[in-house]
Amino acid sequence: MKSLLSFLRTTIAGGILFLLPLALIIILLSKVFQVVSKITTPLAQKLPPIVFGLDGSLLLTVLILVLICFICGLFFRMKLIRKWIGNLEDTVLSLVPGYSLLKSTTADAIGEHIENQLSSVLIKDGEAWKIGFLVEEAEGYCTIFFPGAPKPDSGDVVIIPSADVKKIELPTSTATLSLKNFGRGMIDIIKNKGS
Repeated sequence: MKSLLSFLRTTIAGGILFLLPLALIIILLSKVFQVVSKITTPLAQKLPPIVFGLDGSLLLTVLILVLICFICGLFFRMKLIRKWIGNLEDTVLSLVPGYSLLKSTTADAIGEHIENQLSSVLIKDGEAWKIGFLVEEAEGYCTIFFPGAPKPDSGDVVIIPSADVKKIELPTSTATLSLKNFGRGMIDIIKNKGS
């Protein structure tokens, strides 16, 4: 009975920690959408009532959000802004569980390379291969995060000699998707990249 209660407690806590960053993103986006909608509603009254099946307000809100993202992307190219965001990530966002993996997966999905991006690796464990993400490498050792399946945002962290790590050209987004599907597609990855 005690182990069942412990299992329930840790599982619910893990679920909360998994949902927290997702909920924060959804809340943030919905708040931004509400603010922009208030601004665009008067402007949208001057547009035809329906454009491409969308009302003018929704279409204008989406266009303004895309424009805001573009402008923020321009600011992000500035060294001072990148340094400030790096400090924010180190002090605040690093406390959000799974943030590094989410950031690397997102960067892979949109085809961007970021600083401190996790990269996929294979480690031979007896007769088995294990997939992991290289977190850092220094002085002949690697810190590897071994994600769990089907929830790759939790797992184990190990430090192993660099010689035992096989780096592979596999986007973290592809590896994460495979792990969410209990490893579906990994056999082909091992055959093509691990042998």
